[in-house]
Amino acid sequence: MDANLTLTLRRTANLLHRCAYSAKSRAIAGRPSPLEIERVVGLGIASDWLNWAQALKSMAYSDRKHSKSKRRYGLQELTRFTFMWTATNALFARPAVLNLLDSSLKAGASELDRFRALLRVSGLPPADASAFETKLHTLLDTEMQVEQFPWASGAGPVRTLDVIYHKYTVATEQARGVGKKLGHAVTNRNYSGLDLATLIYATRNWNVHGVLITTSFRGPEQKFNLWIDTVNTALAKVLLGVAMALQKAV
Repeated sequence: MDANLTLTLRRTANLLHRCAYSAKSRAIAGRPSPLEIERVVGLGIASDWLNWAQALKSMAYSDRKHSKSKRRYGLQELTRFTFMWTATNALFARPAVLNLLDSSLKAGASELDRFRALLRVSGLPPADASAFETKLHTLLDTEMQVEQFPWASGAGPVRTLDVIYHKYTVATEQARGVGKKLGHAVTNRNYSGLDLATLIYATRNWNVHGVLITTSFRGPEQKFNLWIDTVNTALAKVLLGVAMALQKAV
């Protein structure tokens, strides 16, 4: 893991801990409402999981095969992403926290819309978001050699996104949400609809997550590592911006 990522996660965890402390102090000053308790819980959970994420140094395995595998780094960073996403979910899943930052979301807004709200208020510079998107789009567009791929039309080489969509995204998921966006990108060879929020969300969603875990993107480990490193760096920057915004709002 990059040292800058560790520092970013540590700083964010500390900021969220302060936010939780401030929220708790306000709550216990009077008679705390359910909303106030929910806010303290969400901020505290997020801080805790980011502390686990920044403290993760390595993972140990019980046999030589896994201990020497070239996939160790990628799976370690995927675990770090899981910790980071749990922290993220603790924030956007709780209206008491999210409404401090964006009160415009309608009741019943999807997880992706709520996460996109976090990204929006994080203040991530558009140039940074574009750079992350370009890296991830490039990986999705890389050609692949697949032994059996009955969905191939013969119109061009099979690409990573083709495999994610056709082989790993079940029909019910293709018909909704992120699956629809993946399908549009496959059909039109246009990835503009896969913005940074969607790409990060898809990494924790089985559509992409299943490919990451089972096949390391069906390619060299470096390809997988670049994806997860890019996603982790982007998500860490988003969370830092969110924590800074929360510090002003709590």
